[in-house]
Amino acid sequence: MTDLKTKKEKTKNLFKKLYEDGVFHETEKQANRLGALVMAASGILLAIILILNATGVFRMSETVVFAPMIAGIIAAGGVTVVCIIFKFDKWWLKYMLVFTLIVVYAFLDGIFTHKAAIIMAIPVIFSSRYFSRKLTVMTACMCTAAFFISAMWGAVWGLFDLNIVSLEKGTRMISEGGFLDQAVLDTGFDRKSTIKDVLLFNYLPKWMVFTVIALISINIARRGRSMVLKQHEKDMENARIESELELARKLQADMLIHDFPAFPEQSSFDICAVMTPAREVGGDFYDFFMVDDDHLAVVIADVSGKGIPAALFMTSSMTLIKSYTTSGHDPGDILSLVNERLCDKNPEGMFVTAWLGILDIRSGKLRAANAGHEYPILKDPDGAFGLIKDKHGFVLGGMGGMKYNSYEIDMHHGSMILLYTDGLAEAENEGEEFFGTDRILDTVNVLDKCDPKAVLDSLQKAVARFSAGEPQVDDLTMVCLEFRG
Repeated sequence: MTDLKTKKEKTKNLFKKLYEDGVFHETEKQANRLGALVMAASGILLAIILILNATGVFRMSETVVFAPMIAGIIAAGGVTVVCIIFKFDKWWLKYMLVFTLIVVYAFLDGIFTHKAAIIMAIPVIFSSRYFSRKLTVMTACMCTAAFFISAMWGAVWGLFDLNIVSLEKGTRMISEGGFLDQAVLDTGFDRKSTIKDVLLFNYLPKWMVFTVIALISINIARRGRSMVLKQHEKDMENARIESELELARKLQADMLIHDFPAFPEQSSFDICAVMTPAREVGGDFYDFFMVDDDHLAVVIADVSGKGIPAALFMTSSMTLIKSYTTSGHDPGDILSLVNERLCDKNPEGMFVTAWLGILDIRSGKLRAANAGHEYPILKDPDGAFGLIKDKHGFVLGGMGGMKYNSYEIDMHHGSMILLYTDGLAEAENEGEEFFGTDRILDTVNVLDKCDPKAVLDSLQKAVARFSAGEPQVDDLTMVCLEFRG
């Protein structure tokens, strides 16, 4: 019993906190707007009924109709004005709206006892919009009592239903004014019997239907509250994930070199790189560092997948490549060693494509190895850019025991090598057409000024024009190295 009480208390405190934090605030404000609209429509409806009765369409006693209708119109209009004045933003407005609706519709039901058949259900249906089971139950109980009273009043003063008025056979009903209800009153019918018949044949059937509607409304209120809470939890979780992704993006960006020139003391080469991340955290990375005084290492890679797992796998791959490279290994051997380490602990089955090159900055000899990465693009000193269709090894982390072969490129004064991930070649336009390697070559082969930064800037602009605002689905990473001898 104590545990149940504690659990209820915790739930109550949670609801209170969520309400105070504004979780249900906007929902309630929207419901108040709806209530004000219903109130205004109800006032208009009462005014129309009053006009129709005055013109003889509804044949009701002016004395009976006028006072309740005017009171209802004033109440509906007044509550609507109050809601507007307080901008639908006070907690007590819901109680005023529900209570006024019940009173106005009870008057209407009392006058049109057999015409306004199930109008008593409107307040309880409306109250379910607040997603409060307690308020909906309270409204249902108030409706039951209010419409019982209206049924009693309507049995004597409302629009008579001759099906439930007990009259002796052969009774003639004549009224000087031509009103049927007055003629019935003049006959001196049995009021007690009529009240009994109203309860049995009018109120009871309506109450039975109302009960079903009330139960449905209570369930809607409960389910609505549950949905709001779940949506709030989902929003909180999404905010947490987005915060973590933003942190991962920042950490990923901080690991990359952004300050150029990266080696201002070096005159034998120039290098520039750029990464434009997609919305999600990706696995693209690049790095370049001096292995020793005479050798520059350059690496570019693309991890499969997106999100935090890709970022973690990227960090691990980047660390391993740098560690083995600084140990003085050949590029092919480095990729073989990294592959074995990545395959040892890779429960997610992730992999990474990579290109690694080590440049001798004195001789211009570039030793490189390719693990399933995009073909590099080489520019000769006096020639055009062209693809180097090097031999691809298998992706890193995909299968143990793989061997990667190194190859050699002779770099001369003015030679330039462009490295990129598939985010460049596979950038799409609105027609789902890829940018492709042909457009890469066309872009860089018409440059007037040709240095690493100019090459990367021109490609970024070309992709932006080609995509024409289409969302970027993959990281776009590029590295450009120029050998100056």
